[in-house]
Amino acid sequence: MTELTKIYQNINKEKDMISIDHKSLEGVGGAFITVKVDEGKIFSREQFSDQHKMFSKAAVEFGENRIMPERQALNVLNKNLTLDIFKEMGELGFLGIDIPEEYGGLALDKTTSCIVVESLSSGRNASILVTMSAHTGIACLPIIWYGNKDQKKKYLPKLSSGEWMGAYALTEPNAGSDALSGKTTAVLNEKGTHYILNGTKIYITNGAWSDVVVTFAKTGLNEYTSFIVEKNFPGFIIGSEEKKMGIKGSSTVTLFFENCEVPVENVLGEIGQGNAIAFNGLYVGRYKLGVVTAGGAKYAIEEAYNFAKEREQFSRSITEFGMVQKKFANMVVSAWEADSLNYMTSGSIDSRLSKLDKSSSDYYNRVQQIIEEHGIEASICKILGSETLQKTTDEALQIFGGAGFIEEYPFATMYRDERINRIFEGTNEINRLIIGSYTLKKAINEEAPIRNLILQRKVEWNPELKIEEDCNIYHEAKICEYYRSLLVMVIDDLILTMGQDLKSEQWVLEPLADMVISFSVMDTGIKRFLQLDGKTKLNEEMLEVLKVSVAERSKEMSLLSEKIWISIYDEEVAKEKIIVSKQYFNKLEYYPNIIGLKKKIMKRVSHYGKYYLDKE
Repeated sequence: MTELTKIYQNINKEKDMISIDHKSLEGVGGAFITVKVDEGKIFSREQFSDQHKMFSKAAVEFGENRIMPERQALNVLNKNLTLDIFKEMGELGFLGIDIPEEYGGLALDKTTSCIVVESLSSGRNASILVTMSAHTGIACLPIIWYGNKDQKKKYLPKLSSGEWMGAYALTEPNAGSDALSGKTTAVLNEKGTHYILNGTKIYITNGAWSDVVVTFAKTGLNEYTSFIVEKNFPGFIIGSEEKKMGIKGSSTVTLFFENCEVPVENVLGEIGQGNAIAFNGLYVGRYKLGVVTAGGAKYAIEEAYNFAKEREQFSRSITEFGMVQKKFANMVVSAWEADSLNYMTSGSIDSRLSKLDKSSSDYYNRVQQIIEEHGIEASICKILGSETLQKTTDEALQIFGGAGFIEEYPFATMYRDERINRIFEGTNEINRLIIGSYTLKKAINEEAPIRNLILQRKVEWNPELKIEEDCNIYHEAKICEYYRSLLVMVIDDLILTMGQDLKSEQWVLEPLADMVISFSVMDTGIKRFLQLDGKTKLNEEMLEVLKVSVAERSKEMSLLSEKIWISIYDEEVAKEKIIVSKQYFNKLEYYPNIIGLKKKIMKRVSHYGKYYLDKE
C-alpha cells in the first residue's frame, strides 16, 4: 500500500489536482466526505413521491386514530392489545414493506420503510414502535436476505401479514457489544437431522410474543451459524418478562436453549455465515432507529409547546422567556439535522438499489453490500436521532417544570422510554467507533477518494465554488468547504502519526467520529437547501435553521480538531497546525448571528405550534 507521504512527493511542480468524479460517487457510502456542496445531490423529504406521501398519510392516520387512543394502555404489558394492533399493521401493509411480493409483501424502497416508522410516531407510543421495528428489521431481514425458497415460503407470508411475530436473539450474558464472543453452541445429532442448541440469550425484544426467532450459535471453533427457531421446538424455553426502566409495553425476556432441537433445514444461510447475518441487518436497524427517534422528537416539540403556551409565570406565558425560546429553537434545529441525514441515507441506498436486477441470483448479496457501504451514514443516523430525542425529551421535561416529573404528564414516560435508544442497535459508543474506523478504512484502502481530496486541499484549502456570491448561503457553503478541508487534514495527520495503531485509539477515534458527524450535518443540510425550488416560504424557514446548524456545527469541529492535534503532536507542532487552520478560516469573514436566528426560529414555532419543516 502506497504511503500518503510518497503520494505527496508525486505531485508535479504545477500542482495538478487529482480529480474526483462526483457523479461516480452518487449512491456511494461516505460520499458526503469528498463531494463538494456545489457538485453533490442528495435525497430529502422534499422529493417524496406520491407513493411515499400516500404511505406517510396512512401511517400518520393509523398512529393518531388507532395507537394514540391506546397510548396509556400500551405503556404497560398488554399482549392482546399489542397483537391486535400489530396484526392491523400487517393488514395495512406496514409489516411487509421489505418483503418480496411473492411472499406476501410489497417490496418497496428503503425510504418508504423509513417513512412508515416515522409516521407511526404520531401515535406517541414507543413500546409499540419497538415491537414493530424489531419485527420488520432484525427479525425479518435475515430471512429475506439469507433464507432459501422453502424458508421464505414458510415464514415470510405469516411475518408480513402479522399472523406471526418475529424476534432476533443475539445478545448473551457475557456477549453484548462483543456479540461474537457468545457461548451458545449447536451440535449436529448422530442422525444428522437436528442441531442441538444450548445457551442463553438475554434482553430479547418480542421474545415472549414471537412465533419465530432468528438466533445464533457456535457450530465449531470460531464458526458462528444462524438458525430459525420456532416457539414450539423442544428445549426452547421463554423466561419471565424483564422489569424495565422504559418501553414497558414491549416484551423483553431471556431465552433459554436447553438441548433445543432445531431441524437442519432451519439453518439460515450457510454453516459459518452467522457473523455476516448477525451484523448486516443492524445497519438497517441503525438508520431506521434514527428515523423513528427523529420522528419522536418532532412530536415532543409539539407536546412541549402546547403545555408551555398555557403555562404562565410572572403574568405571562413562559414561551415569552428567552431561555425557553432557546430550548425550542435548539429542538427544531436538532430534529431538522436528524431528518436531513435520515433521508439522505435512505435515498442514497435506494439510488443504488434501483439499478440492481431483482431476478439476479446475487441480488440480496448486492443489497447487503450497498447497505454495508453506508455503514458510516447508518451509525450517524442512529447517533443523531437518539441524541436528538434525548436532548428534546430532557428539555421538554424541563419546560414542563414540576409537572414533567409527574406520571400524569407524558414526559415522565418519554424520559424513561428514550433512554434505550442510545443502547439499541449497538451503543452510541460502538457506533462512534464504527464511524471513526470506517472513515479511516475508506481513506487507507481508497474505497473513497479521500486521499485525492487531501492532496487537493493541501494546495487549495478554501476552494472556489460554482455558487454566486449573492446566494443567501454562499458564506455557509464556503464554511462547509473549509471544514471539509479541516476534516481531511485531521484524517491525514492521524494516519501519518498513528498508522495501524489508530484503530484501537478510542481517545482520538471518538472526537474524529464527532467531526464526521458534524460535517455530515453541514454538508447534507446545505445540499438539501440548494435543491429547494425557488424563493418559497419553506426556503425562508429552512434558511434560518440551516444557518444556525452550520454556525454551531462548525464551532464543534474547530474544537474537536484542536483536541486531536494537541493529543497527537507536541505543543509547538499542534500550535502551528491550529494557527494555520485559523488563518484560512479568518479569510472567510464568517460572523453568524446565532441568537438573532434562534429568535426567528422561535417565532416560527409560536406561529405553527410545532415542528414546521416537514412540508414535502
